[in-house]
Amino acid sequence: MIGMKFYFVLIIIFSAFNLHAEDRIIVAKTLITLDDNYKNVNAVLVRKDKIFDVGTFQELKLKYPNEKVDKTFHEHVLIPGFIEHHIHPLLAAITMNSEIIAIDNWDLVGKKSSTAKNREEYLKQLKQLRQSHKSDTEPIVSWGFHHYFHGDLTRQDLDSISNEIPILIIHRSFHEFIMNSKALEFFNINEDDLKPLSEDDKKLANIQEGHFSERGLIAVMPKTMNYLASPQKIIKGLEITESYIQENGITLIGNPGAMYDRNIQEVKNYVFSDIETPFRSMYIPSALYMLENVEFNNLIEATEDQLTWGNGKVEFMPNHIKLFSDGAMYSQNMVMRDGYIDGHQGVWLMEDQIFQDVFKLYWELDYQIHIHQNGDAGLDRILDVLESNINSYPRKNHRTTIVHFGYSALDQVKRMKNLDVIVSANPYYVTVLSDLYSREGVGYERSQEMVRLGDLKRNNILFSLHSDMPMAPAKPLTLMDSAINRTNYANETAGPAQKISPLDALEAVTINSAYVLGLESMYGSITPKKYANFTVLSKNPLTIDTKKIKDIKIIATIVEGKFYIN
Repeated sequence: MIGMKFYFVLIIIFSAFNLHAEDRIIVAKTLITLDDNYKNVNAVLVRKDKIFDVGTFQELKLKYPNEKVDKTFHEHVLIPGFIEHHIHPLLAAITMNSEIIAIDNWDLVGKKSSTAKNREEYLKQLKQLRQSHKSDTEPIVSWGFHHYFHGDLTRQDLDSISNEIPILIIHRSFHEFIMNSKALEFFNINEDDLKPLSEDDKKLANIQEGHFSERGLIAVMPKTMNYLASPQKIIKGLEITESYIQENGITLIGNPGAMYDRNIQEVKNYVFSDIETPFRSMYIPSALYMLENVEFNNLIEATEDQLTWGNGKVEFMPNHIKLFSDGAMYSQNMVMRDGYIDGHQGVWLMEDQIFQDVFKLYWELDYQIHIHQNGDAGLDRILDVLESNINSYPRKNHRTTIVHFGYSALDQVKRMKNLDVIVSANPYYVTVLSDLYSREGVGYERSQEMVRLGDLKRNNILFSLHSDMPMAPAKPLTLMDSAINRTNYANETAGPAQKISPLDALEAVTINSAYVLGLESMYGSITPKKYANFTVLSKNPLTIDTKKIKDIKIIATIVEGKFYIN
């Protein structure tokens, strides 16, 4: 690592001579500002890293006759830079390094995956991985398994594929791992690792079947991460992730719920913090991860310490914290008001009293609290705790954020409005899960209405869109397509009343995403004094056939005035 750190220092030194982009008037065919003060314009004056003025080309040329004019994008559409405010760089890096067998296609940098929508296709591809695996010692690591599509998978199933090569299967949710016997041996996972767990949590860690989920997985996660998150592997995965993010038009990312591991953060910094990284990264600490390592009384100290963990283009955000309500959507571990039609139970990620205590702690210190939620009962829990805290310690503009917003009920939406919450939603759930979940586990009525953005819009609740990559591809145009069209795997429209307009969707991946991060004064629209962050598109997403939005080409990004052309 010494050599890599030295190389990193050299990058910073040499990049210091090119800190700012060249001042220029950038001309576009169409400029979508998302600022009502600047309509019917097609040019923007950038000075250093900020927007200086906006207008028609004729207006700006007349006002600033000596400014350089850049017509590189005069045939294209310039919009505010896409903001992916919920992505997990570490998990994305692990995914980029793994063999992907998933229910959907992943077009990655230098690698494509094949879909497997049933058990036969999945096991066939897994066996092919075993046959093509060249190392006798390195594990086979595959991500994308989904038991509702692929059936149950156990240690014994994997042993039948190989009892010589370690096999680690990462569930699509990343909340579950399944291992064969050789993998348990390779990672040195044994019964001793489970002794600290409560009796309820021990039900989530089944060594006999090689299956670990939610809090049961957290108990063995450090041992697997010693391999999956080794510096060499993560650097490679993060470098691929960096290219992927830029190529999809993203100019700013957020990571709500960063792992509480300084060494892993240093590796992220190594890749993402230098001046040439084509985006900035904003990290938010996770109370759940911290509680695995520190006592409750030390939470705030640990939270504030993380503000020093970033450098360069990597920052930890002050007065933001991530909490967790119920379990993963892809695992059907969300907690539902009326249960599941097959009788299984969801999972709480934070025990009730701990959740209440932690929420109160951060609430009374005026933190913005972002809370992972997927089930409607999980949402009830959040709203109950929020309301209690508002009554005991009133706050304005608290921006408590419901994260993912999988299942909800109409009465909850009205309550959310009264409590002034905002939403960070994953609309890709509708695309990949609404059809299957209409038949399996949840049922038709609830699953057709999942991620009810239309109701949020009608109740004037601000919402943004995110991928939670790798839960969805970090492709804002794909997220917009999911929210606008709601076309699922049955090629049907799921819950047409929950569709939103192209303008709503564009705002949700730009200005509203900036608002969720508390950064709307500097990002999210093409407005003077904000950062000169733009995404350049081949077509106008507000006028094109909505079925073609996801196919619009990303021509380039401009980040703080610098051009990154695809």
